[in-house]
Amino acid sequence: MKHIALWCITICLFFVPSRVWAQNDASPYAATEHIQAYDVSSTIASDGSVRVAERLEYVFSEPKHGILRVIPYRKTNSNGKTYRMTIGDISVRDDKDFSLPYATSDNGQSLTLKIGDPNVKITGIQRYAISYTVRGALTYFPDHDEWYWNDIGTEWPAGITFGRATITLPANVPDADIAIACFTGALGVRGKNCTASVHNHTAVVQTTHALAAGEGLTTVVGFPKHVVAVLEPTEVVPFFSTVLGKIVIVLIAIAALFWYIVAPVIVVRKWWTGGRDPKPPMGEVRAWFSPPKTQGGRELTPAETGGLIDETVHMRDIYASIIDLARRGFIKITEVSKGIFTLTKVRQWDARMVQPFEQTLLEGIFADHDTAKLKDIDLTATTQKVTGMLYTSLVTDGFFPKNPQTIRVLYTVLAICSAITFNPILLVVSLTFGLHMPRKTLWGAEQAAVARSLKNFLVSQDKQLAFQAKNQMMFEKLLPYAVAFGVEDIWAARFKDLAMNKPTWYESSTGGYTSTAFARSIGTGYSKSFTYSATYKSSSGFSSGFSSGGGFSGGGGGGGGGGSW
Repeated sequence: MKHIALWCITICLFFVPSRVWAQNDASPYAATEHIQAYDVSSTIASDGSVRVAERLEYVFSEPKHGILRVIPYRKTNSNGKTYRMTIGDISVRDDKDFSLPYATSDNGQSLTLKIGDPNVKITGIQRYAISYTVRGALTYFPDHDEWYWNDIGTEWPAGITFGRATITLPANVPDADIAIACFTGALGVRGKNCTASVHNHTAVVQTTHALAAGEGLTTVVGFPKHVVAVLEPTEVVPFFSTVLGKIVIVLIAIAALFWYIVAPVIVVRKWWTGGRDPKPPMGEVRAWFSPPKTQGGRELTPAETGGLIDETVHMRDIYASIIDLARRGFIKITEVSKGIFTLTKVRQWDARMVQPFEQTLLEGIFADHDTAKLKDIDLTATTQKVTGMLYTSLVTDGFFPKNPQTIRVLYTVLAICSAITFNPILLVVSLTFGLHMPRKTLWGAEQAAVARSLKNFLVSQDKQLAFQAKNQMMFEKLLPYAVAFGVEDIWAARFKDLAMNKPTWYESSTGGYTSTAFARSIGTGYSKSFTYSATYKSSSGFSSGFSSGGGFSGGGGGGGGGGSW
């Protein structure tokens, strides 16, 4: 009777696989996309590797290209350590043993097989045979070795009508020495809707109920030691747990300490020791009406004086240069209407008559013609170049040891980086101390005191100083400096009760001449016109919809169109 029972079991095992490829009309998922049958055969080799062959009978309820098969290759032990198995020798075929197209992708945790032709859609029952070799999947204990495998994973979104797993061990393992268990259900569930048996060193497990979406089948097969070779998986060591990773952590900690604690202290200390101007032997006075000078004795121009006094070259410093060049006889300024100015070249210049930045400014204004209307010319590139030349000349002439604008840009970048890295202390320090880091040389500090003394004289309304400003020549000579300081209205008010002649380098069609009206026009009005010419052009070459060419539909940004495909 024992022999008859064994023959019956063998015959059943021989014929049961045919059910995998046969449609089961009794499926509870017949009307929806599902897996009709899922059969997994695992063959454990003596070298410790395992060949896994999966056969799926997949039922598509609507046209699709194929299936996705996600195979995890990482596992975590009870101590929280992660290990990586190796998956190779992949084969994907149909039930007629023809190769099927597929693509692989790896996310560092699992391997995904995208099976199917992107140009072909299929429907109904489709059969897939997927096989691969796994190394490092066995677990080795002191008293036994073990195959613990999720034959049907719990991440299938489709229900499974029938599932089975067959595990074949090397031929020299007695059936009595093989232990087997199986589990069904969702992740973490210990369901027992399965049966398990062992015959002729082969374990067979199959489900007794259909598996819902998200439910799987897991088998555990134990067998004696020394039956297969030890083929351990590779431990996945997090980068920061390696020697190099620990070195990086230390370096990051040091960098963070420097960035968040030390760097703000360094900036403040740097400002204290090298960011403050030296104290000049002479102080500021109220009645000084000569401009600062270079060490060679040349008087600084209004633009240079404006850049020296506040360590910044402003737009008003540059248009003050144009007023000064007009006063010196190179340009005539004509106010053709309120706020509209025309510049006319009066005489030629050379390097002996003007400073290099002044020559660049003149060449930019009169690039094509001897007459230029401010609102019709683009001085953007010219003013940018002149600004850079002014900073360079202030350093070359010994007023600053380093370019103040470069220093401010450096600390502006530092402030931006501080904001991005959420370092509020360094952000505040960069904006308060860093932006005030530019410093003057001793000579620069002395001449800056001269410049401030000149400004004090220009804005002073003391009657005892009135006698010093009672001639036309002084008014015109110091007017460009007043414009550079932004105090031209106050300076002109000193002359409101004096009989003044209109300067020969200025002409206006707007009415009578007074010092205050002239200063207001040449200061506020002229500066607006000049600033417009220096900044109004678009550097990218786009024109306004309100320009002389006019706007048009589709001429602006955005818009576009679209459709289906």
